[in-house]
Amino acid sequence: MPKRQTNNLRWKADLMSLSSEKGSNDRPVVVRKRERLIVYEPVGITSNEKYLAMQAKTDVDFRMKCRWDPLVNEKDFGIRIKNVDYNIVRIYVLPDQREMELSLSRVD
Repeated sequence: MPKRQTNNLRWKADLMSLSSEKGSNDRPVVVRKRERLIVYEPVGITSNEKYLAMQAKTDVDFRMKCRWDPLVNEKDFGIRIKNVDYNIVRIYVLPDQREMELSLSRVD
């Protein structure tokens, strides 16, 4: 009997905590500090996801599935994949599988 793969989480990204500080011109600057490593699986963007993002006037560039962490939220955390920073737009939790899907938008 062949082996069955049960864990598809094989890519790595950094979970970044977001904080605000004053810059050199006394303007607020968002500072990203690495919290920990996160292992994920890329998930395709559906048309429903694009529609929901248009309703909220955001743009979804990437979706990923990772282990469920109840401390992660949209306001205080971001993701860095291959030196590209993303903001978390939406979190969908699958409690039965203990996974969550993150919708990400690129930071300019």
